[in-house]
Amino acid sequence: MTASLTVRPIVEAQDLPRVLSFDLPGRLARAEPAVGWAPEHDASSGAPLGQIGGPQASAWPYDVATPPPVNVPALCVVGDTWWAPRLGALIGVDGALYNATVGEARHGSPDLSAVPGLSDNGTRFTPAAAAPSLEGGAVFLPWGATFNYGHFVIDALSSLLALEQAGLLDELPILAPKLAAWQRDLIAMALPERVVTEIDAPLVRLRRGAFATSMDHFLHHPNGLLADLATRVLARAPAGQRHRRVYLSRRGQSMRVMVGEAAFERALAARGFAIVRPEKLSAGQQVALMRDAEVVVGASGAALANAVFLSRGARVVEIQPLNFTSQWVRAACRQVGVDWRGYVCASPCPPREAPLTARLRRGFKFAFKPPLDDLLSFVDAAL
Repeated sequence: MTASLTVRPIVEAQDLPRVLSFDLPGRLARAEPAVGWAPEHDASSGAPLGQIGGPQASAWPYDVATPPPVNVPALCVVGDTWWAPRLGALIGVDGALYNATVGEARHGSPDLSAVPGLSDNGTRFTPAAAAPSLEGGAVFLPWGATFNYGHFVIDALSSLLALEQAGLLDELPILAPKLAAWQRDLIAMALPERVVTEIDAPLVRLRRGAFATSMDHFLHHPNGLLADLATRVLARAPAGQRHRRVYLSRRGQSMRVMVGEAAFERALAARGFAIVRPEKLSAGQQVALMRDAEVVVGASGAALANAVFLSRGARVVEIQPLNFTSQWVRAACRQVGVDWRGYVCASPCPPREAPLTARLRRGFKFAFKPPLDDLLSFVDAAL
């Protein structure tokens, strides 16, 4: 082990020296910390504000008449740092803990004890002496994006594109932990000329590095960068099966179980919907499925990040359990000109109402039971 450091949190937009974005490559070459901003780019002009319905619509905690927030990512370059690939964390050799790189990691490890070398509620850092060392790298993958499709598409890929647009990928290799095939496929569609170096190590020393603050939950406040990303990916998606109506089934998922989903699927199939299990498709197949669709229905979940690959004017019906409400899908839809409609239903229902097989699956959190006839009426209005 090496000497222990006192950790000091760094909020990039406040604490790093501010420069114009075109000055960032020079600061990076000198390994001097700095922050600049991507261009302002709100692609939601003229997009529908969305609609809200369902028996619990009045309890939805957002104002559908007010657009979701839109933020501009900050672009950051830093000097000598430690990088924890699986957590996304960057920690300077001076103890600087870069906030945007651990924003998602805090959800899985609130005290950041999962970050190798961090202890005492994230206030002490003791790196391993035998960690590999690299001249530098661009990092883009937060903890949530290592396994969650939505965070990967909206947080990680958007960050990678922001770094490329700023010219920072011309100066540094792209670094990532070991990736899944679907992650590699999405990167290849988004940035086909770029090579990603995958590193299987708990901690790596970087002499200089770059990242974008969109690593930290960009999906809650995306801007037009997301539309740029979708255009890139769609240009290289494979041919699809041209389904115009698509239902994204969660019957293979265990965390949030929709009671009566099988009956709902039968009713949708009678209306011409293709019933799809996204986890059984490749990334390219999922993108192609969205490109061809006119109406997509699904319960809240990561698969709805695919809404960014819909055509302008397409419609999304998102079924939201009352104890799991959000507007991140709505925010993403607005940036690509998609009409979002949210259906809010009571939740949770008594667990015993869920099938025993669903309750026994690992990861079961809760069940919800939307009223079938009312939900179908809401869907019919979107057709």
